[in-house]
Formats: sequence, structure tokens, C-alpha cells
Amino acid sequence: MDHFATQPQFNTLSLPELLRARDQFHPHLMHKANVVGTAVGRYLIRKDDSFPSKSGRGGEQPRREGPKPPRTLENSEVRDYSWPCVLVFVSKWVDEDEFRSGGRSSPADFVPKTIYLEDGLSVPVCVVLAPPVKSAPPALAPGELKFPASGLSGGYPIMARVQGAERVASIGCLLTDGHKVYALTNRHVAGEPGGQLTTLAGGREVPVGRSSAKQLGRLPFAEVYRPWPGRDVYVNMDVGLVELEDQTVWSPAVHGIGRLGPLADLSVYNLTLGLIGCPVRAHGCASGRMFGRVAALFYRYKSVGGFEYVADFLIGSRDNEPLRTRPGDSGSIWVVETGEAERDLMPLAVQWGGAVFSGGAAPLPFALATNLSNVCRELEVELFRARDLARFEYWGPVGHYSIAAFACEQVASGKLKRLMLENRRRVSFEPDQITPSVNDLSPESFVPLANVPDVVWKTRFGQTPYGRASWENPNHYADLDYAPGGVASLDELTPTAASLRTATWREYYDAVGWTRTSERGLLPFRVWQIYKQMVGYVAARDLPRYVAAAGVLAHYIGDACQPLHGTYLTDGDPFRFPNGNPSAQMLGLGQGYGGGVHFAYESLMPTENVEALRQGLAGTLGPSHQMDLVTGWRNAAFAAVELMRRARSLIPPMDLVQAYADLKNNGQAWRAPTVLWTQFGAQSVQVMADGYRTLAMLWDSAWAEGNGDDIPSAQLVRFSRETISGIYEDPDFVPSRTLDNVDPYL
Repeated sequence: MDHFATQPQFNTLSLPELLRARDQFHPHLMHKANVVGTAVGRYLIRKDDSFPSKSGRGGEQPRREGPKPPRTLENSEVRDYSWPCVLVFVSKWVDEDEFRSGGRSSPADFVPKTIYLEDGLSVPVCVVLAPPVKSAPPALAPGELKFPASGLSGGYPIMARVQGAERVASIGCLLTDGHKVYALTNRHVAGEPGGQLTTLAGGREVPVGRSSAKQLGRLPFAEVYRPWPGRDVYVNMDVGLVELEDQTVWSPAVHGIGRLGPLADLSVYNLTLGLIGCPVRAHGCASGRMFGRVAALFYRYKSVGGFEYVADFLIGSRDNEPLRTRPGDSGSIWVVETGEAERDLMPLAVQWGGAVFSGGAAPLPFALATNLSNVCRELEVELFRARDLARFEYWGPVGHYSIAAFACEQVASGKLKRLMLENRRRVSFEPDQITPSVNDLSPESFVPLANVPDVVWKTRFGQTPYGRASWENPNHYADLDYAPGGVASLDELTPTAASLRTATWREYYDAVGWTRTSERGLLPFRVWQIYKQMVGYVAARDLPRYVAAAGVLAHYIGDACQPLHGTYLTDGDPFRFPNGNPSAQMLGLGQGYGGGVHFAYESLMPTENVEALRQGLAGTLGPSHQMDLVTGWRNAAFAAVELMRRARSLIPPMDLVQAYADLKNNGQAWRAPTVLWTQFGAQSVQVMADGYRTLAMLWDSAWAEGNGDDIPSAQLVRFSRETISGIYEDPDFVPSRTLDNVDPYL
């Protein structure tokens, strides 16, 4: 060993150093035969290459004899030990031997394995076979576009007529300069300022607005990312804003994604290679939901007149299936998908085009996207995330509001039915307004009661004056069926209403080692607590608080009628690894076999099939709930337990896990909304109908216990939003408690 030799420390290379190396050597690379583009990122390792033995992943495997096969985007991956590098994409793979004397290729065309800079820095080069597909994709058929049924939001098409031809792109999200609100799309569709753009809503053409003077084409890299190196390089932006004709009909959320998180604010101060591999998703009007990962940064895709053009992000597939993107998706917003409350759904980039490379089995599309932070900075706008009326695009609110809305029609008491129908818009929405573009609200505005526990009370302390943080979360579930190592399950320990006791549940959780608040679900006791308050409010003739309590009870009954809220299989089988092999230890939430099923079943499936869901529920309505009333809050709580059992009986959680795992492990998770609805749609309607009937029965029971029919009809009125919000923002109104401190409220 030469102790004086300089050893390359590739893992310490920074993004600016990679850019400097690429910038210095790029003219030489682009003059080599077969080189079609470059990017910076992390080294791609062939999937069948062994892991280093010291990583603890299976030890050494026999080294492959002879030349390795071409490294492609399809057969390679970024691993946790992949070092920073310059990626060089070539249209033809040539083995190293062919560059030697007498070989078929000129040595001048050999792409070196390392770039050496003048200060002695060494930067590795990763060569990837990625022949570009230059044939034009088939034109979009009008029927393939996804138009809104009513409300307008990002994720839908925007159209312009240019020289007699129709151009289509996706609406990304809403932006504002503090005075006006704009829809974000691509400049090549928005066109010259003043041009009219439209979309279709409810089957008819409606105006979106006029193209704004706020737009971006290309900008010098050295200006956008000062002081990073980038000589004679342009960043392609292709951003156009559309000044909305009527902002009040627009949702700040994005169809297929939901309410956006805060902007992923990236600049030269915090943009690093840590972004490589980041999971992202989008919703394009042509392809629908798209799931991907950041594959590389600053992809140089063409050279014109001595100037190079780069895209900030190259976004590729997240799994073994090619990325589902095609023309029409340009303009879509790509958001970070982490599952972390603080960072989830952060808008990262706006798509403006794509690159398609030839793969072994099928073409491999990639999305080309612009850093949204740069857009906001250059156009002096900011993300428009919420207003008093914001939309949602996930099952939780759809389901909760549906159950509450239909329950108002199923109340047996004539007086109570009148009161609940008068206040249906305080509790929920009218049923025909519950669509994928129905309103979701920010915690700072009025929120219909059925979703207050999620939108308002789950907010962290300090973010609003009425957030309840972690004490609220365990009120939404209870793992009734978990029975490890001879310990009787909560199902077995709670055969009757008389056996429903907090002490029994605490002893059970202690026995299985679930001591953290988040592990000790107590949904039935939350129903107990609220029902007791409801009876008291009726007896005291405090009808505003009765309506408020009845409305929030809808949320917990909505949870109880969902099969994944009463099982340890809530987000997959935690005792199997994702490949199906058994695990001796319980894996973390969503990390086991079929992880992701909770979101796929409760969010994606109903959103894609919301109209069929609504019509199915409407078809189950009867003259009333037709259930026997209960007396006493213990019996009310046990009614929730029985509802949870009926849901799991009708839709066994393991069936859901298996169905989703089959899709996920075959690289077809994107088909989940359709496949799960086909398999479980009819049963899902039944469990939700069971939920609204049970809810109406509990409303009736509390009304009867408090002698509600003695209340004069003149008091059965609609209460103001201010009255209702003042109640649910009060921390002493049905306060959120844990299993260990809820007893004084029962």
C-alpha cells in the first residue's frame, strides 16, 4: 500500500463539485460518439450485483466472469452506498476492449471512468445505456382526458387553440402574488399574454382565464443557481400562469393529491444529492396518478448553437413498472411523498416535458421538471395552499361526510330529524355535493363537524389554539383482533357490553407490550365519552352542543365501520416482509407485506369511484335506521365494537392486504383504485351503510335518553357557523384523552 498516494473520497463530493466537473468536461463528452446527454446524481449499480459483504446483506457472491452486460436504467438502481457521480447517457454500449488498439471503436470516443479537476479532485463517471426514443407518441384521444365533474382544481386539463389546433396540458396548482390568483401550467400552452384558456367541467366548456404576462421560458443557469458553475447553459422553465376568471370556484387542492403541503423551498443553500431517490407523485390529466422517484438532477438534454439546455429534475419510475406519463401531463405538479406530517405533499416541481429511453421490454418514460422554488422566486408569487373553501381528494373526508350526510335522513324521531336536517351543512354537506371536488377546510376556517377530529383536533399544539396533537390520534382505532403468544385479543376480552372496561384494555396493552399512547387505541371509549355528553346536552336543552357532539361522533363511527380501523393489519401484515417471507418481529406500520393498503383502500379507491360510492349509498336508504335503540353510554360504546366486528366480517382485512400486495409486488400498485373497487366496492358500500345507520341510531338513543321530544319545535333551528366553530374550538368540549386518563369522562 502506498501511504502517500491520494485516495479518492467519492462519498464526500458535493453537488457543486459534480456540476463543476460536468461543466468542465461536458464539451468533450458531447463530442464523443454515442453520448446523448448527461446529468448528476448517484452511481447506478446493476440490480443483480452483490452487496458488499460488510453491509450485512448476504455476503459475497461469485464475481461475474467476462464483460458485464450494459448498465441500463431498467437493470440498475441507486443503493444506499451509491457514491455521487456524473451520469453519462449513451445510445450504444461499447465494451472497453473495443477501444483498444485494433478495436472497432476509436479510443477518442472512450468515456473515462473518472474526471480529474485542476485542483486534484476526482469525480466518478457512470455510463448508462439509454437510447432516446425519437418517434412521436400517439395523439391523445379526448376520451382519455380526465375532466372535473363540477369544481375546478389542479390536476385537470387546460386547453388553448393555437393556429386552428387544440393544445392540452395539465393545470398544476394555484399561485398568488397577493392580489390575484393564478393557475400554473406550461408556457407552450398558455401562450402569449391575454390568450383565453378553457377546460371542461360537467361536460361543458368553461373559461379558466387569460394567459398572464407572468411566464418563464429559459434562464441562464448561472443566474438561477448563482454561484454554481454552468457556462453557456440554460435552465428550461416553460412556465405560464393563467389569471383566473373567477377564483372563488377554484380549489387550492390538486385533484388526485389533495391539499398541498408547504413549498419544498430548494436553492443553492439546501439542494443536495440527498434528493436522489426521493419518492414523488403527481396527477396528470392524461395519465391520472403518477408515482415516481427523483432519478437525477440537471439533466442536459440538448445543445443548440453552442448552448446547452438542462432540466432541474429527471423523474423516473418508483418500481419495476415504467413511469406512467405521456403528453398532456405537462404542467403537473410533482409533490414529495414521505408519509411524514411535516413534509408530506410538499410541491417540488412542475413538469414541462418528458424523455423516453429505449428499454428491454418497453419504452422507459421520464418526466422533465422545473424546480418550483425557482418559479416562485422569479415570478414573485407564492403557493396558494388554502382558503376558507379548499378541496379534498382523499377518502377520509369523503367517507366521513357521506356517512354523516346520509345519517341525517335516517333518524327515526321526527323532531330530531328536523334538527339534524336543518344543520346538515354544519355536520356535513348535501349528499350531491360530496364529490372528489367537495370542500375540505383548513383548521383556521369553518370545518363541517364530521371531519373536525382529523382537520382541526389532530393539528399539533402550537400550530393553532385548538389543536390536540397526539392525544387525539388513538381515539380513531382499536386493534381488536391481535392475540400474540397466548394473550387473549380485545375481541375475546370484550364479548358483551358489561365486559367493556378500560382497566381490561389497559391490562391487555401492557401484556402485549404496547405502552406508547399511539399504540393504545380506544375508539369505543371515545364513543362512550361523546354519547354521555350528548345525553347531557339534550337534558340541558343545549341543542348547539348536542349538534356539535353528534357531528363529531359521526367521525368516530365512520372510522368504526372501516375494516382497517379495527385490526392489527391496518396497513399490511406486520409479520411478513414485503416479499412475503415471515418476520419473527412485528414490523413498523406500513413496512410489512402489503404496506400501503390503508391509503390505497381508504383514500385512492373511493376517490376514483366516488360517484359510484355515493349512488350505492343512496340506494341503501330506508325510512329510518330501523335499529333498536340503546340505553346507557356503555351500551352505546359496545354498539361501536359490534360495528367494527361486522365490518371486519364483511371485508376480512387480510383479503384487502393480499389483494393490494399482489398488485404492489407485480409493479401494478397504480391499478389499486380500479382493482380494489372491483373486488370490494359492493361490500364497502354495505359497511358504510351500516355506519350511517348505527350513527343515526346513536343520535336517536341519546335524544330519547335526554327526553328530546319534549323540546319545543321552535328551538329546532339551524345554528350559525360561528356558534358551532366556537364550540369545537373549545378545548373543554369533549376533550381528547388517552386510554390512561379517559376514566373521569366516562
